Amino acid sequence: MLGKLSIESIPHDPIVLTTLIGAVLGGLGVVALVTKFKLWGYLWKEWFTSVDHKKIGVMYLIVAFVMLLRGFSDAIMMRTQQALAVGGSEGYLPPHHYDQIFTAHGVIMIFFVAMPLITGLMNLAVPLQIGARDVAFPFVNSLSFWL
Repeated sequence: MLGKLSIESIPHDPIVLTTLIGAVLGGLGVVALVTKFKLWGYLWKEWFTSVDHKKIGVMYLIVAFVMLLRGFSDAIMMRTQQALAVGGSEGYLPPHHYDQIFTAHGVIMIFFVAMPLITGLMNLAVPLQIGARDVAFPFVNSLSFWL
């Protein structure tokens, strides 16, 4: 289990390989677009290092909605597996992979959707509702998002 990572360590399941290739190409596409439109400086100065509670709340909400898409894709895979595995057929996922998706779906929906959604709404709305100019300890607020 411990040691050097080799090419044989990557699962040769078509679903996993297609997802891996899609994620890598999507990430490279986003990096290419941000580089092409020269947005790195703007993102760094205005968003990544911001201590404004409204921007931090928006970043929490963006993370929550991106993870919500991931959670929905897990839910769709689980429901498709259940629909295809009726009667004597086995479906398209091996049992251990279905268990992994089931567990990941629960963890993602609670820790990466529900909690950032609530925290983002609190960061965005509560200081505005009570009339505060900012939150107490704005750097700690930003640090908590990035941790």
